[in-house]
Amino acid sequence: MQFDWKSYFIFTQKEQKGILVLGCILSLSLLLHYILPKTPSRLAGFSNSNTTLQKLFYFDPNNLDSVQGFQLGISKKQMTTLYHYREKGGRFYKKEDLLKWYGLSESQALKLLPWVRIKKIDSIGYKQNKTQNWGKHTIEQIEINDPNALDWIKVTGLPAYKVKRILRYQKWTGGFTSVQGLKKVYGITAFDFEMIYPYLKYHPVIRKKMTYQTMRFEDWMSLGIFDEKTVWAILKLRKDKQGRLTWSQMVVHFDLTESEAMVLKKSTNLSD
Repeated sequence: MQFDWKSYFIFTQKEQKGILVLGCILSLSLLLHYILPKTPSRLAGFSNSNTTLQKLFYFDPNNLDSVQGFQLGISKKQMTTLYHYREKGGRFYKKEDLLKWYGLSESQALKLLPWVRIKKIDSIGYKQNKTQNWGKHTIEQIEINDPNALDWIKVTGLPAYKVKRILRYQKWTGGFTSVQGLKKVYGITAFDFEMIYPYLKYHPVIRKKMTYQTMRFEDWMSLGIFDEKTVWAILKLRKDKQGRLTWSQMVVHFDLTESEAMVLKKSTNLSD
């Protein structure tokens, strides 16, 4: 029997289409491999990788904050380790203790050692002064209710998508009532807050009481104590009651906490 090798290269119409599609995919993969750049992508804002040393200044590792750490070239991961160490009661007693900082390379520690200045204070004084910065310097700050996205990105270094969430939260709640309120924004992690906290400031604004009979959906949301579902329920209740509501009714009907009840009382003209 004569071996016919040509029979192995005879394909049905369906098989031919499959081979053609597979060939196109392989060709496109090779093309993209040569077209796309091979350089690593730039990370927006603060990253986990080691940051670039910006400048050296005297500092105390017992109260080093994220802003100073970033300028000294200390990475996000290294600062997180430091925060955890201090939260558990850890402390640096002499500058050589910097070499024991887990995650900090020996070369980094040796560069920083001449700039370490540890303030000798007792345990009570340490608790009272741990927020003071050694070698404090002036930094640009942003009002937490500033509605300008470019200002937020420039001052805090947050990526645009997180700034967008902050501004959306501002709009729906009518603005933050404290710097700590930023923690309620979806996507702002505890480390994000630690990193940008020194850049934030807040000036309380005295607001006039709102008339509950004419308050819109956005007005109820601006109180910052109700979610969307609850606000729709409030609007329905007001309609059912023909616009006659009392503060005590609202507190009981929506099971408000003491602090939420006080916000409602101070912000609206609801009578007792």
